[in-house]
Amino acid sequence: MDRDQTSVTRSLSSLEFEAFWRSLPRLGLAPHRREFKPERATKFLKNLILVEAPADETGRLRLRLVGSSIQIRIQRDITGCDYLDFLAPAYHAGAVESGRMMLQQPCGLWQCMDVHYERGFAQSWEITVFPLFADPDGLPLLLAHVEPRVTLVTPEPAHGRAMLVDTASHYVFIDVGGGLPNPAAG
Repeated sequence: MDRDQTSVTRSLSSLEFEAFWRSLPRLGLAPHRREFKPERATKFLKNLILVEAPADETGRLRLRLVGSSIQIRIQRDITGCDYLDFLAPAYHAGAVESGRMMLQQPCGLWQCMDVHYERGFAQSWEITVFPLFADPDGLPLLLAHVEPRVTLVTPEPAHGRAMLVDTASHYVFIDVGGGLPNPAAG
């Protein structure tokens, strides 16, 4: 989907992150959480976010790990927060559904969105997300790589939050071998 009809391509770091995720051991279309070892992802670690995947359509998106580069941009540690708290309520259902789709029909997601920081600064983020299946004693997770884009963004008030995230201006699901979900059918 391309809301503003401009051509946007994935960055090299997004493609390298995808290659890293695809290199993780797996039995099916996606690796299990235990296969993700942070020490093997040192190139990406400062730009990673690990999110609890939503259990159902009313699920939350709790941030389990937030890389240091992201925390520096936000100027606050948001580990443990719910991602939905930074997103306008009108976009909650779509964010939860995207997370569910990445696990139900394993696939990745690439998107660009503007992020407005509490301190009155804004920038565009390129986010690449892939699923990690649940281990027997855990929850499924979403592993996201954040790369700031070099675009001008007019800041908007964050209304007392660490950040305010706009809806995606560009997004596409990434086929990992099982086809792509149909968001309209969900």
